[in-house]
Parts: sequence; structure tokens; C-alpha cells
Amino acid sequence: MIKVWKLELLRILRTRSTLLFLITAVALSVLMAYVPVTYVQFSCEENGQRITLKGREALAMRKSLRNATDGEVTPEKMADGLAAYQRNAVRYGSLGNSDIPVNVYNTELFPYAALTSRLREVMADADTGAAPEYAQITEEDARSFYAYCRTHLTDLMNMEQKDDPSAKRIAEDMYAKVQPPFYYYEGYDSNMAEYQGIYLFLLMLLCTLITAPLFCAEYQTGADDILRSTKYGRRTLAVGKLLSALCISTALFAVCMTLFILVSNSVFGWESCKTSLQMLFSAACLLDINVGQMQGLVALAGLIALLSCVSLTLFLSAACRNTTIATGLTLAVCLLPSVLYTMIGSDSSAYLRVLIPSGALGGTNAFFYALTFYFEFLKIGPWTVWTPWLLLAVPAAEIPLFLWLAVRTYCRRSM
Repeated sequence: MIKVWKLELLRILRTRSTLLFLITAVALSVLMAYVPVTYVQFSCEENGQRITLKGREALAMRKSLRNATDGEVTPEKMADGLAAYQRNAVRYGSLGNSDIPVNVYNTELFPYAALTSRLREVMADADTGAAPEYAQITEEDARSFYAYCRTHLTDLMNMEQKDDPSAKRIAEDMYAKVQPPFYYYEGYDSNMAEYQGIYLFLLMLLCTLITAPLFCAEYQTGADDILRSTKYGRRTLAVGKLLSALCISTALFAVCMTLFILVSNSVFGWESCKTSLQMLFSAACLLDINVGQMQGLVALAGLIALLSCVSLTLFLSAACRNTTIATGLTLAVCLLPSVLYTMIGSDSSAYLRVLIPSGALGGTNAFFYALTFYFEFLKIGPWTVWTPWLLLAVPAAEIPLFLWLAVRTYCRRSM
């Protein structure tokens, strides 16, 4: 078995297309980690002229301005931020007014913007969800930020899950474990998190393209007829191919995701990994984790989805007679959850998204969005389950199923 596995591993790695895909995956890990910083912009005044900083220069400026407010989100910081916004609202009228001097905004309002946006969020109207103006918020409200977080979660679930009391109860039980204080550090932002999800999707596509020809390419050339007649037998050959594909995919994922996280966190700042999810995305995020822990959880979901897709691809490769059909079906399966979730968006598409191995990767259907922005629960018989847990558990359970189907299909194939 080990000899067959090693030979199959070497055969795959020596294939020109495999080498091309491997190089592409590694190059994309660095590129996709760095690209988000190029979109960072920041306006300021210099010698009476308004200039726009871009890239790392803009990020450095943003960090320097928020240096004093970074760290633990305290009631005092919330109250100071509210006072700064109310003071400037009286002075300049609407805070969206372009008449506000750039440097006034940068020195008085920007340092508190991340904090006060969460304050307005938790003070939203319980029935409409509309955020109040700063003039309607009192200093006592600002100092009671953490208490409002609890009531905001309840109000939000009453709006979004009004027909499912069990979902509301589960969400409230989960949020009860979210313990203050929260932390905020300038740097890592939602764009960076989205790019991690996009890269995971691209990495999945590359791994499945490497895997798609493993069985059916040898059907086309007739090499499989010769291999089946050797002393090792069908099952040993099948298992050797499966282990090779899984080893290559896992190793590639480990290398590329490590590179991605190292580059992205080095660019945006490792200290921003300590930012609480509740301060970066929504005060109502249900898990008590920070950005660094979120990166790990998203990577874990990506690895499980990738291995599940690779396992399904092996089954399709064993079942198809040529690489064109196997590759086409593989790409269709990988893209299907994103297409269904974007175009249909119904409960049926939500269930399909969970069942299809690639459901945790893609666009708005990705695990990252389910974890941070959506409050989606699915009913399975008498149980109600938070969707992110299903996006982890279901693809993990499908891996051995698809691998067994691949071996069984290959062994039962007539010559």
C-alpha cells in the first residue's frame, strides 16, 4: 500500500498541470493577502491642500490617529466619542456634511468612529432597526453600551426569527457567553476577511482540478486496464490514489493558508487580531472570539469543505469515462451553492448549501458571512441548529462517504 501511495504521489506531482496549479495556489496566497491593503484610502490636509493617502501609507495614518483609542472598549471611551460627535454636530450641522474640515474629522471624530458606530447599532429602534442620531443618545446610554448589547440581540432576534422561538433561545444562550469588555485595534478589516473567503474558494477549485483526472484520465488512455491486472489489485490502487489526492490537498492548504495569514497579519498588524468580532462586524455576533480566532475558524471550515470537495471529485472521477465530464461536473458542484444562494435565497437553497460540500465557500453563502453577519438557523426535524455548525459538521461527515463511494465505484467498474 505504502509503495503504491508513494508512486502515485510522485506521478501526480510530476504532472505539468499539477505543478502549474501548485505554483498558482502559492502565488495567489501572497497576492490575495496583500491586495486588500492597496484599497485602503485616507484623506487629510497638508499645507492647506487636501490629499488622499493610499495603501500602507493610508493604513499607517489611520493607525496613528486611533492609537489613543485602541485597546479595551471602555464606557469612558464610548462617552468621549459620543461627546465629540455631538459637539461637532452642533458646530457643523449634519456630520455627513462635506463642510466639516478634513483635519477636524480626522483628529476629533475618526479616532472614535469604530466605537460610536457600534453604539448607534445597539441603540437601534426595536421595531424598525433604524439607528438614532447622535443627538438622541445620552452620555448615560454611552456608558451603558454593554447592557444595550444584550437588549439589542433580543430585539434583533425578535425581528429576524419571530416565527422560531427555539432559534431566539439558542441565539440568546450563545450571546450570554459573550463576555465584555470588547477590544478594538485599527488594522484588519472586513475586506481582509472577505479576501480570505475568496482565496479559500479559489484554493478549493485548484485542488479539485488537480484531483479530477486521477481516475478517468487513465480510463481514457487505457492505462487503467494494465494497472488493474497487476498484483496490487483494484482496491489498493484506489486507496493509493485517494490518499495521494488528500495528502497533496492538505499539504497545499497548510502551506498556502499559513502564507496567507502571515502576509495579511504582517501587513495589517498582528495587534488587530485581538479585535473582538463584535467591534469589527456587528455588536450582535454570537461567538466570544477575536479576529485571530475567527481566521482560524474560517480556515478550519475551508479545510473541511476543501477535503469534502476533493473526496466528491474523486468519486466523480471514478464514475466518469473522461476528464472533460469529470472536470465539468466538479466545477458545477463547486459553483452551485453560490449560484443557488445568490439567485434563489430560499430555505431550500439554504439546505442545499449545507449539503453540497462547497457550501461553506464562495460568495455571500460563505462560512465567514454565516459567522459574522447573518443570523441563520435551520430546522432538522425537531432540532434548530445554527448554520455555521452545520457548515462544519455536514461536509466533515461527507468526506468518508464520498471516499467510500469512490473506492466502491472504481472497484466495481468493468474493464
